Amino acid sequence: MVEEAHNKELEALLRLMDDPDSEVYDQVKQRVLEYGTEAIPYLESAWMKLTDEQELERIEVVIDEIHQNDTSEKLKAWKNQEKPDLLEAYLLLSAFQEPDFSFEDHRKSVEKIQRDVWLEMNEDLTALEKVKVLNHIFYAVYGFKESKEKKVSPLSYLISNVLRVQKGNPLSLALLYLIIAQRSGLPVFGVNLPYHFILAYMDDTIPPKKATEYYQSDVLFYLNPFNKGVIFKQSEIDLFLKQLKIEASEDFYLPVDNLFTIKRLIIEMSLAQQRNGNASKSEALKELLKALD
Repeated sequence: MVEEAHNKELEALLRLMDDPDSEVYDQVKQRVLEYGTEAIPYLESAWMKLTDEQELERIEVVIDEIHQNDTSEKLKAWKNQEKPDLLEAYLLLSAFQEPDFSFEDHRKSVEKIQRDVWLEMNEDLTALEKVKVLNHIFYAVYGFKESKEKKVSPLSYLISNVLRVQKGNPLSLALLYLIIAQRSGLPVFGVNLPYHFILAYMDDTIPPKKATEYYQSDVLFYLNPFNKGVIFKQSEIDLFLKQLKIEASEDFYLPVDNLFTIKRLIIEMSLAQQRNGNASKSEALKELLKALD
């Protein structure tokens, strides 16, 4: 009975979406927003039957706000978990920008890669040997590689695109690699290097710590997923910063946690949308960033 009453109220509210009185519309909109994602099928059904531009635009605005609010709440819940899983946040952000996104399909695709890595791993392998296994599965078996696009498009950040075309930009490719590494039990974290996102493999002979609790001396080596997972040392970061004439900072060598990594992803996604002329999408992503502050 309660569900039937909700259905009738939503249908009645949607009939008022074309009210010329802006105050009435604002009240109707607010009430529909309170229903959250429950209202989306009704909104989409109504949208399909409409021809009036103002009504269509109003419904699109409400749908976008519902998605915005829902994603914000889910990101807040994700942030407050004891061990926030990178994959779940990455799926949320990709779904926010892509209609008909399937969480389950993309989750299964990632889990398949991780399972293939896990089958080749064993505890007797050294850190270098474990990375060699991961690199073989990720680059040779699945064929992931760097995107050679000169202009980084918003699409290149989505996990669906990386999985579909087996290509990614420096951040999206590194993020997928990092997800597989962490899910395979490797002590790997992101490193917030300017203009590039690299990974740090931490000393696995010491008890595991949170990313922010490690010291620079705990880093065994660094990884560049954008260059087939090549391994390198601190001296190469020194050279990279020197070439860019950027003063070295301890932050450029230390691991960051998954929350920081997702924040960087949102910032880069927003900038890509802005450069692509999608100001509203850029602003929507900035709003999501507030959910993680």
